[in-house]
Amino acid sequence: MSVTDAPRPLTDLVDEGTIVMFMTMIGEEHSSRPLTIAGVDGDRLSFLVDRTAAWVSAIRAGTAAIHLTVADDRHNSYLSLDGRASLSDDRSEIEKLWSAPVGAYFDGKDDPNVTVLRVDVDGGEYWSSPSGRIGAALSMIRAAVSNDPEKAGDHGRVEA
Repeated sequence: MSVTDAPRPLTDLVDEGTIVMFMTMIGEEHSSRPLTIAGVDGDRLSFLVDRTAAWVSAIRAGTAAIHLTVADDRHNSYLSLDGRASLSDDRSEIEKLWSAPVGAYFDGKDDPNVTVLRVDVDGGEYWSSPSGRIGAALSMIRAAVSNDPEKAGDHGRVEA
């Protein structure tokens, strides 16, 4: 698929509860971890993370490059995102983003290790096709029969 479809805003492509693979590049070393989106606001994704993690310290110091990928099987959408990461200790923001599942990782909203990881998305790409097994199968059949891979789904830029 070539990048021929219209750019789409981030808010059309992900929502709270979507799991991303969050990759950090610190010097020559990279690592990835799954994070759950706690909030989506325009081009910003927010996560609640543990400030004591080494990769979080590298973001605070400004020494980590980041990249996010999403494979959302619920909606048959896939994203590759670039952006800038920052951290916030704003307790009201933590309160707003808090959810019951986050409680499994912290000792409540007031845990001093909870911090907000913000990612301001600069851009990226998306791939999507009709959701559900039948929808996905039909789009693949349509692409195969027409000998046109463009009919398998959409591929475009993420608006930032």
